[in-house]
Amino acid sequence: MSRLLFQGLEVMKNEEGEPQKVKWKGRWAKVAVILDRWYDTGCWWESEPPKLFYRLELENGMVLELFSDGAGQGWSLYKIYD
Repeated sequence: MSRLLFQGLEVMKNEEGEPQKVKWKGRWAKVAVILDRWYDTGCWWESEPPKLFYRLELENGMVLELFSDGAGQGWSLYKIYD
């Protein structure tokens, strides 16, 4: 199961620009594995910007999806897997 969240999230990136650490509930967690990465072009008819999504497994075993809007507006938590 999973939950959709759509909330802002602090992310530290590595030299390649990929997520390295994620701040969740006031604590930093290291990314153990990048499970997947993909682009979503957005709804052009709503002037939605493209987004870069990541599915990550954190060092604590948590699996989540987050995205960057590509316009420098930061990162958002999209989904958490139970």
